[in-house]
Amino acid sequence: MISCDVHDYFEIVCMRKSQITITLCSDEKISGEASDIVLNQEKQESLKIKGNNMLHLIPLTEIKHLHAHNNPVSAHNFQVNIT
Repeated sequence: MISCDVHDYFEIVCMRKSQITITLCSDEKISGEASDIVLNQEKQESLKIKGNNMLHLIPLTEIKHLHAHNNPVSAHNFQVNIT
């Protein structure tokens, strides 16, 4: 489970269709446009990211860092440590 405060950051980037880079617990980085929060096949809340002609579906519990960047409104650019 993740806290409501952290969940709000994911909802915000999806609502704004923000450009983001996430860092997974494995230290892998994935970049693209935040699209939606959906349930995956295991019924885990997952972040849908469109990037590099691919669609990524990443469980929220596997994300340790969220970085919103290169968005037109500077206030929409931020970083959050999840863990």
